[in-house]
Amino acid sequence: MTDLPLAPPDPGHAFLDLGERLRLRGQLEAALSVALAGAGRYPSLAAAHDLVGRIRADQGDDDGARSAWIAALECDQGAVGALKGLAFLAFRRQDLAEAERRLEAAALEAPRDTTILAALDRVRASQPAFREEPIQFDDPDAGILLFDAEGLRLAGGVGGAAADAGFSARLMWREGGRGELYAYLPDRGVAHGLSIGRGAWRFPTGRWGEIEQEIVLNDPG
Repeated sequence: MTDLPLAPPDPGHAFLDLGERLRLRGQLEAALSVALAGAGRYPSLAAAHDLVGRIRADQGDDDGARSAWIAALECDQGAVGALKGLAFLAFRRQDLAEAERRLEAAALEAPRDTTILAALDRVRASQPAFREEPIQFDDPDAGILLFDAEGLRLAGGVGGAAADAGFSARLMWREGGRGELYAYLPDRGVAHGLSIGRGAWRFPTGRWGEIEQEIVLNDPG
């Protein structure tokens, strides 16, 4: 099958590149003029509002930046740049809950963006290690522990080809608090993890609990 030619970029969107280059050079007023003109011409283009938001943030106009990034999300709820920008503003004013929420949404849209994962680590590390009430999970019947008590992301390969870079042995709960080890191992050739020891123990429900995990590796070879 012959590959179809890619559609040429819209020449009307060239203002995005020009505005960004001006912003990086520190020519913020000129950059803002270009970005506002572009956003006015293409009001449904999320990238145009995102550019306005970045420039406003560089100018120290947090309210203007927030308005621009909200406008970007109204155009495209998955606009990663806008989600990251709103998370940045929230973190700057120490609204860690909003920062975490925005970054989680961004991570769903761009799961391989390491800058988003690093930002999540930083936000979660800035929060108290324990909250007053246990976390209410969206799906209390099943879930996998991806973060430690301080909110830091647990390392290791997760899913499919990602597991080839390493392994992970995370704890998981099922209905009724039944615990299991959920392992991603290299060279298994499947996209899902391996369920080990389901029901061998139970997690407490409705209250905080402490767990400790020790993994002993065999000798290589």
